[in-house]
Amino acid sequence: MHKPLNQFLLVVCCLIITHVNAQEAPEAKTLFGKGNGINIKKIGFNVAPALGYTRFDGSDAALFHLRGGVTLNDRLTIGGYYAVSMNNVVPRSETIPNIYMDYWSFGGLIEPTLFAKKLFHVTLPITLGYGEVEMDNEPDDLNLGESNFFQAEAALMLEANLIKNLRLNIGAGYRQLGAMTYRNMTESDISGPTLYIGLRAGLFR
Repeated sequence: MHKPLNQFLLVVCCLIITHVNAQEAPEAKTLFGKGNGINIKKIGFNVAPALGYTRFDGSDAALFHLRGGVTLNDRLTIGGYYAVSMNNVVPRSETIPNIYMDYWSFGGLIEPTLFAKKLFHVTLPITLGYGEVEMDNEPDDLNLGESNFFQAEAALMLEANLIKNLRLNIGAGYRQLGAMTYRNMTESDISGPTLYIGLRAGLFR
């Protein structure tokens, strides 16, 4: 092989080796870490107690509502909820005097938050769960049974940042039950809108 050709090939090889060595090794993508993965520093949590007002079969009902979970980048909360009636709800269709209805529900939660760093912003709690209604008359046991159902609710909440780790929210949701019957009631008597006011406290990142 001619000497000029050998020198040319040697120069080309040197250039290729230099170019390869100059390139930075790409960082492996991981689920938890930098890049496109989930950054642990962006994971927080929150708990949101609230009071609710709704109506069951024509009767006023006060609710205690608690939701919470893990927050991702202060944009999405994934967790659960629990709701229970606080007052003696007397259904309009009930025929037995001096009894009242208890209600409770629990399940999963997904809650997107829009513009969380703004003073006023919006959250959209969406819940899907399981619930029960039952007639009661303490201290007597009437043995009227109960009815269980699946429930979905979507809400729109206006929220304000009070301090770094505490927010005030107010809004409304609509509760839709699956097929159920209990006494003289059906799912249409328990489904309906709810007004909420509450707080949301946690580590927002």
